[in-house]
This record gives sequence, C-alpha cells and structure tokens, in this order.
Amino acid sequence: MERTRMCNPYGMRIAGLLVLLVMAAVARAQNDGVQSTHGRKTVLANKIETALTIDGNLDEPEWQRATVSLGFIQRDPQEGEPSTERTEFRVLYSPTTLYIAVLCYDSNPRGIRATDRQRDSSLQNDDTISIALDTFHDHRNSYLFRTNPLGTQFDALVTDEGRTVNDNWDERWEVAARVHEGGWNAEFAIPFKSVRTSEENGNLWGLDVERVIRRKNEFSSWNNYRRGFQLENASQAGHLAGIEEIETGLRVRVKPYLLGGFSHTTNRRRSPLCQEASAGDNLCNASNVGLEVMKWRITPSLTADFTANTDFAQTDVDDQQVNLDRFPLFFPEKREFFQEGAGTFVFQTNRSAVLFHSRRIGLSPRRLPVPIVAGARLTGRLGGFTLGLMNVQTEALPSENVPASNYGIYRVRREIFSRSSVGAMFMNREMGGTADYNRVYGVDTNMVFFRYFNLNALISRSDAPGAEGKWVSSGSAGWQSDFLTLDGGWVSVDDGFRDDMGFIPRDDMLLLMPRVAFRPRPNSRLIRQFLIQSHSDYTLNQRHEQESRLDHFDFEVRFQSGDVLAYAHHIRLERLKEPFEIRPGIRIPPGTYSWGYPGIDFQSSPARRVSVEVRWRKHGQFFDGSLDILGVTPSVRFTESFSVDVAYDLNRAKFPAGKYTDE
Repeated sequence: MERTRMCNPYGMRIAGLLVLLVMAAVARAQNDGVQSTHGRKTVLANKIETALTIDGNLDEPEWQRATVSLGFIQRDPQEGEPSTERTEFRVLYSPTTLYIAVLCYDSNPRGIRATDRQRDSSLQNDDTISIALDTFHDHRNSYLFRTNPLGTQFDALVTDEGRTVNDNWDERWEVAARVHEGGWNAEFAIPFKSVRTSEENGNLWGLDVERVIRRKNEFSSWNNYRRGFQLENASQAGHLAGIEEIETGLRVRVKPYLLGGFSHTTNRRRSPLCQEASAGDNLCNASNVGLEVMKWRITPSLTADFTANTDFAQTDVDDQQVNLDRFPLFFPEKREFFQEGAGTFVFQTNRSAVLFHSRRIGLSPRRLPVPIVAGARLTGRLGGFTLGLMNVQTEALPSENVPASNYGIYRVRREIFSRSSVGAMFMNREMGGTADYNRVYGVDTNMVFFRYFNLNALISRSDAPGAEGKWVSSGSAGWQSDFLTLDGGWVSVDDGFRDDMGFIPRDDMLLLMPRVAFRPRPNSRLIRQFLIQSHSDYTLNQRHEQESRLDHFDFEVRFQSGDVLAYAHHIRLERLKEPFEIRPGIRIPPGTYSWGYPGIDFQSSPARRVSVEVRWRKHGQFFDGSLDILGVTPSVRFTESFSVDVAYDLNRAKFPAGKYTDE
C-alpha cells in the first residue's frame, strides 16, 4: 500500500511564493503606521581646516571648542539606567577626515582592562569603545570601528542591520588611546576616502557609540540601549549632522604586485613556481607580476573593483577545522578582491544552503589556487537599489580537473519600509571547451515588523545539462527579543540541485527547524540571565523519509561577573544508505545510528587576571564507535598590557575499524 506523503516538492515551492506574497501584503498594510526606529539624539560635527595629531591626548584647542555629547545609557546590566561611569565624545572634521574623541572617565583607573594588541581581534577581554557610522543614513548598513585602551584596531563592514558582519574588511584609519589618572581617552581619525559617503552638503549620517567596562561586565550606548538590539542594528542609531564640503579623495586606488626570484628543482615540470627555463635544467623563473586589486569610485555610492593575474599569497590562512562528519566544512572568504561590498552578494537561507559563496571562484574543492586571469566587480547603490555585479575569468587547473571558466554574478536588492528588503540574484558559470554550464537564479525577501518579528523567504532554480528545473526554497518566521525566541523554518533542496558557486552541503533534503528559548532575568546580584532553550533539526529527503535528526536542550547561566556556565543534552539520529570514510582506513558502514550525548561549557569572565574557557562533549556512541571532545583555552594577564592565551583541543575517537586522536 502506498504510504501517505507529508507534502510534495511543488507544495514547498508554492508555499515559498505564498510567503513572499503574504509578507509583501502585510508590510504594505502596515506601512502607513510604521515610523523609523532611528534614535532622536543628534550630535553636531564642528569643522576644522587643518589635520589633528592623533595621540590620544586631546589637548588641541579644537577639541576644547567642540560640542560635547553625553548621556550614555546601559543595555546591561540595568537597561535604561545611566552608565555607572561618565562617558562623553566630540566630533570634528576636516575636508578629508572625520575625527571622533571619546573620553571614558573611570572612578577606578586601575581596573581598566587592556591586554590585546592584535589587529582585528574582537577585544572581548578588554574595555572598549566602538563607533558605528551609517554614512548614507539608510538605517541598514554601517561601518564599525573599535579600539581598547592600547589603541588596538578592529573594523568591520555591516550589511542589512547585522545579517552580515564582514570583519575581514580592512581599511586605512587611525586611532590612539591613552590611560590617565581619570580614566582613558580614544582618538579616532577616519578618512572620508576610506568609507563610502556622499559629498553633498547637509546630509545626515547615522551614528552610535558603545562603551564596554569589562570589569563590571557593563555595556552602555549613546543611543541604542534597548535589549534585543546590538550596535550593528543601524536602525537604532542616533544622528550626526553638520558635515559639509568634504573631499573623498582620489577616485582610483591601485594595488599591484611584483614577485621576483627563481626556484631550484630536480623536476621543473612538477614545480608550481616554474614559469620558464632559466640558466639550467634545474633552474626556473619564479617571477610574476599582476594587479591585486584596483578600486575606482565611480560615484560616492558606487565602486568598481578590478583584478588581473591575481596573486592571493598574502591572504590570511584559513583557521584550522576538524571534520567529524560526512559533509564538507565551510571556510569564510578572506581575499581582498572579494571583500568590498561582500554583504551585497549574500543570497542564502543559512549554512544549509549558501547559494553564493565567492570561495568557489579561484579555488579548487581542495582549496588550491586556480589562476584568475581577470575579474571586475561593481557594488553600491543606484537609484534606490543596492547593486552587486561581478564577472571573473579563470584558467584551467588540469591537476585538479578544473576547466577554464567564466563566472557571472548579478545581484539587486531594494530596501522597503523601515527595516525590510526584497531582492533577486542570477549566477552563471560557463566552462570553456565544453557544453557544460550552470545557472542559478531566484528571489528573496527579509521583513521585520513590530520591532522583533521577522519573516524571511527565498526561492531559487538551478539549470544545468541534464538537470534542468531543480529548486531550492526556504522560509522562516519568528519572534526574537531579549526574553523570548519563538521561531521555525524550513529549507528544501531538490535532488540533483547544482550550484557551482554555492555551498550546498547536501541536496535531496527537506530540513525543518523549530526553536523556542526563554531568557529570564532574575532580580539577583549573582545571576544576570538564564537561557532555557529547545531546538531541533529534522532532515528528510524529497520522498519524506527521515535521514537525520538532531535535538538540542540547553540550559545556560550568565552571571553578573561575566562568567557563563552552560549544560546541553543532544539527541542525534543518522540513517546512512552508503558508507563514508571519516578518516583514512576508518569507514562508517550503512545503517541507522542513534545516540545522546551531554555537553558542558564554562567561560570565566575575561576581566579576571586568570580566566579559562572549557568545552566538553561525551559521545558514548558516535555512529558505531565513541568520541570524546575537549577544548581548553586558558588566559593569563601578567600586566595590564600583557597577556598570554593558549588553546588546546582534543578529539579522541574509537571505532571497530580503528581509532584516531586529533590535537
């Protein structure tokens, strides 16, 4: 007898379209009553004619005459209460540079935490000042700059109110900090040429400033203090006024590269450095020249990037990851050419279906470089639309069985109402010398109502020879506030869905994701907040046969001191139809596997002189074996400006076919 089906794939696609239509209708119905959630505070920037010395002293007369802004308000621990320590800031600008000085008064200067000097560190162990600049005042996108009392730099590009935070983005700016008997100062200098902004007079910017006092585990902001929001939520920022007659610098910036040298090898044909024969059979030319990136700012809001004969040798290496499953690992993009405006190209549900991932261009499946002949990108805003256009030509890499290819990516998004957007994307890959191709196109939307209610939907189609008309669809709805998270969603991927420029760990999938979480805040001097959460991932194939299930039950205690203690219990089920090799020589046979495993996490307050982070998982069964996971990261602060961190991770597994240990 035929089994009754839960639903059908066409129903999932129709559901995705219905969600898009309903969301648009609800948004339109609300539009008349929706007002901007932007803050009411405004600071006036005072103009100066000469550049300032960035040293953190703030002793120039220009700073003494600048308008003072006060009134920082706590988000934690006491929402809406004034910050326990006085904070003020002032804003100046010259024709080329924006200057912001922040004065962090402190009743106990010896308690100021400052240990991290690493560029682009999150600075989570230190006192910090963070500045968010919404330069086009679109209430969606911003630039984030952060420092600590040592003057360490962190910057990031924030897209769509924090849906994408690109901390691999780097630009030129200066900051200096100084600790004194009354607290500490931070002095920022941000060139207008380092950020996209209009040169028109009288434009408002969005602005917010956040201060973290680490020893108190206190977070306060000038404007955006509500729980449930972060500094990345540009819609909650205040205003910066008075910027006029500025110069955004040269419209073209070039970064070429030139490599010189030779390589000595006993087999020139196998040497990747060899370009041509030199003085002898064992010598070869290792020189190269090319264009790493060239930026051309066509308008203040529209930028073109070019690259040719690209060399990514200076790109940061990937963080080490250990694969404990049969699906590939996700590695973030770090190459400079793909960084500018990267958030514009985001087209995904979650890590289950990233429909565009730029690492698929110029890198083989084994993460080896594929030569890039040339590439061009256009990103920015035009006529109320956010645009992202990219075309890249790569050479063949026969050793990796990668043909020469042309990649075209075309993205458009329109912000609607106060915090919502709709968009579309088209991607095309053509492989030289073959009839093979891959095209992926679709639409997506993100709607936000009633401050904390989110609706999202995406539908996309893939075409390739012999696999036309394959679909991905997804949708989610949920309430996410500081106290309550209640949401659910699905992701549907057709069997045979092909996306040469995406990260799709598994096709032939229907993933259901319900979640509920409560975060009560007791009136306690010891405990700041509890987290009680249950969420699940149910994975079926397109015939609606269950393949995986992962249930999570979490309990977490966040202490006023900054310590965090968490216990979780997980229940996992896997149905394998084919064996897979988890390590060379260790194969997991087909079958149904089910097991539960606990986990404990503890993180002591980073404000302590000696702190530690511990992660432990105990799989009494892991498929047909067992697995123990332990991670320990101690940190010792020897002085107020010197600390040492050590990380140790252990994965120990036993199977009938063998055992292994990763350290």
